[in-house]
Amino acid sequence: MGLRRAESRELRDMEQDLELYEKVHIAWLYYMENLTQSEIADRLGLTRLMVHRTLQKCLQEGLVHIVINHPLMYCQSLGSQLESVFGLKSAWVIPTSPDYEVLRRNLGTIAARLVGRAVASGTIVGVGWGTTLAEVARHLLRKSHDNVTVVSLLGGLIKSAGNNSYEVALQVADALDAVCYSYMAPMFVESAEDRDAILRLRHIQAVQDLIRRASVAIVGVGEVSADCTLARMGPLSAADVDSLLKAGAVADILGNFIDKNGQLVEVDVNQRVLTTDLEVLKEIDNVFAVTGGLKKAQAISAALRSGCIDNIITDAQTAEQVLQLNRPF
Repeated sequence: MGLRRAESRELRDMEQDLELYEKVHIAWLYYMENLTQSEIADRLGLTRLMVHRTLQKCLQEGLVHIVINHPLMYCQSLGSQLESVFGLKSAWVIPTSPDYEVLRRNLGTIAARLVGRAVASGTIVGVGWGTTLAEVARHLLRKSHDNVTVVSLLGGLIKSAGNNSYEVALQVADALDAVCYSYMAPMFVESAEDRDAILRLRHIQAVQDLIRRASVAIVGVGEVSADCTLARMGPLSAADVDSLLKAGAVADILGNFIDKNGQLVEVDVNQRVLTTDLEVLKEIDNVFAVTGGLKKAQAISAALRSGCIDNIITDAQTAEQVLQLNRPF
């Protein structure tokens, strides 16, 4: 009896070894010798379906590991982590360039392709402002859709540098062969009373109605510092920046200043801005944030925490830092 059991165990072991050998053999022929599944089936006297199932088992059981050996694979991994951590629809991460101008251009090029795919006949596209968004507009492929509308998401600056809200919106509209509506008001005014008076104007209400009907939006993310774009271009005074920092502001989305948790800070500047409210932005189906650079990592983290962003296009070093800021202690 003991001899029979031993023989039975030995037979089972041999069968298992044979099955394992067959799996490894098929995997070698497919992955290393580049034979097709049909060629392997013919060589080994199997059906193509049997070869296919064996290859699937090799992957499932860990006999075969597929490694994509390219730097972009790491970018893809970072993008997947951002999607998971922040619940994003998509996160596109590109290699970081040491030249910020090159980085902005690369971000704009990728974002232009993604935004272009999201636009169809009848789409209303909301557009923010900034030099990176100007790159997006510059690289949009010219398309002709029926009844596409582009609308500015916020008021403009007095100083024109190719990155103003109405300038960027016009460039996007030109590329999409669309009608363009500008938010004809300054970005910041002197008081909350001035802001309320402008918001009651009929043409501003018409623009806001269009914004509420938008299905696509493109925005940038700004950091809060004495050297941020809004401070350098004039709308924010040194006193404004100081009050924002004291209130805990780390970022702005369309001139809405938020803290590290993505919440609006209670500060005078937020009562004087003519822009799209974050609650309205949250209702837009596809909001693309196009932004990068290590100095903006904290700001991008806050923007993603706000719940306003559905898709982000950024760079690898910045993505790494954003993920680091959001790792549990």
